[in-house]
Amino acid sequence: MDIIDDFIRQYNKEFDYYQKLCQIVASKIEDQLFKRGIKAIVTHRAKKPDRLKDKLLKRNEEKNYGTVEAIYSDIIDLAGIRVSLYFPSEREIIDEVINDLFHVEKTKKFPLTPHIPKHDKRFSGYWATHYRVRLKKENLTLRYIDTIAEIQIASVLMHAWSEVEHDLVYKPFSGKLSKEELAILDEINGLVLSGEIALERLQAAMSERTKKHNEINDKYELTNYLLSNIDKDYLNKIKLGDTYLLNNYLNTIKTLDVSELNSYITMINTDLQESVTDQLLNMLMVEFYDNDKIDLKNYFKNLHVSERKASGFESFVKCWVVLEKAVRDILKDSDSDVRRYMIPNFGLLKDKKILNNKEANELRQLRQIRNYLLHGIETPVDENLKNSYKELKSITYKVVDHVPTADIKEQLKSELDSL
Repeated sequence: MDIIDDFIRQYNKEFDYYQKLCQIVASKIEDQLFKRGIKAIVTHRAKKPDRLKDKLLKRNEEKNYGTVEAIYSDIIDLAGIRVSLYFPSEREIIDEVINDLFHVEKTKKFPLTPHIPKHDKRFSGYWATHYRVRLKKENLTLRYIDTIAEIQIASVLMHAWSEVEHDLVYKPFSGKLSKEELAILDEINGLVLSGEIALERLQAAMSERTKKHNEINDKYELTNYLLSNIDKDYLNKIKLGDTYLLNNYLNTIKTLDVSELNSYITMINTDLQESVTDQLLNMLMVEFYDNDKIDLKNYFKNLHVSERKASGFESFVKCWVVLEKAVRDILKDSDSDVRRYMIPNFGLLKDKKILNNKEANELRQLRQIRNYLLHGIETPVDENLKNSYKELKSITYKVVDHVPTADIKEQLKSELDSL
């Protein structure tokens, strides 16, 4: 009892620390859900000291805590974050998000064992995934990187039911529940599981409506449409990625309907490390590129890039598009992936003696800069971007000189000269 009291006194002093950790984790998740077009409610809390003490007194009957440190090791949800999904089928995307954002110490899926219906409990209970995570090393979060937070993922319906069951069954304040009360809770669980099926049907119906109307209105519809129309095996091999960026570009070009988007979805290459949305963005930028019609400055402005910087970013990306067009034409007869997937293998430029080792290495670094620009992250300072742009343009001129199709070569040179 003294050990539990000592722990609670210490935890009271640290309560704000755990509350801040929750806030940091929840904020990171919310940011990624927004970018990926996932509808969910994210809540967080540090465990309340009074409720925590009640829990410890019960667990101590079995655990017989010997030290304060033993309690810290046992209670892993002092910092708790809950993600309540509108659509249960998006759990896999949340798994992608969490593994990208955090160091995952342990993943626990419920139910732990396959459910075998019994007379006293017919339904399978709690369906969710719990993650024990630590923050990755960042200057702003160094204070918190050694502390575990627990993230619980389930549908909005399942979280509501589990909250009711947890308080009534595991934390009863008015005595043990009767057989009838337990049966009613079981019945509600059955309704929740049916509700999750209904949510999945609703999601499919929304995708069909999008297809029928032949237009996508926002990133949420785009995410839903992609999840409903790409092969399920794709997401076992590559990530979905950031639908906010893809939707941003679709809004920029304003000329692509859903039926056309489908043709590009079929060309996604699961052998590449690039995400679904990055591949689609890359294909569409090359396919719909036109100096006169596509104003990429608007794309970058939507990423909150200043107008001055947006102009430099646009020139760099447009130069990259010219390079990619040139590489496609050079490799069209020798690289089957170009024909099938529209994604050229830049490594073949060195094999064909078009680029030397130094230039090939520079191109890899320039590709990373291009990706950073399109994602609006780690943007280089003006002078560095200017130098990188000069390097890219020089390499692109050299590659264009090897384009076998005369009219394409002249067109690409003209586009380069106009940048």
